[in-house]
Amino acid sequence: MGRSAERAAANEARFRAANEQIHDKVVELELAERRNPYLCECEDERCTTILLLTSEEYAAVRSSPRRFFVAPDHQSPDEVVVAEHDGFTTVEKTGEEGRLVEEWAPRSPEH
Repeated sequence: MGRSAERAAANEARFRAANEQIHDKVVELELAERRNPYLCECEDERCTTILLLTSEEYAAVRSSPRRFFVAPDHQSPDEVVVAEHDGFTTVEKTGEEGRLVEEWAPRSPEH
């Protein structure tokens, strides 16, 4: 399970890092008031689902390093569904996977 959790966490961290770059560009281009495209942050390394979030929704998910946004029904059984929105679901990682994604988070609540 440890190796599987590590692989899933690494993939989710890559999607999160890509979305951080997208969000930086959204802010730079002053597009924060509209819905912008982001990558689904599920465990599936082949997932190409695009989700539309406002900057406010994006910031709400990023308020916790263990939280990710995924397409509806893309959550895994070991994730806690925090909220269901129009077009995406906010999930929280638990256990070893949660510890790893928190450790690898580009943003931290302390900063």
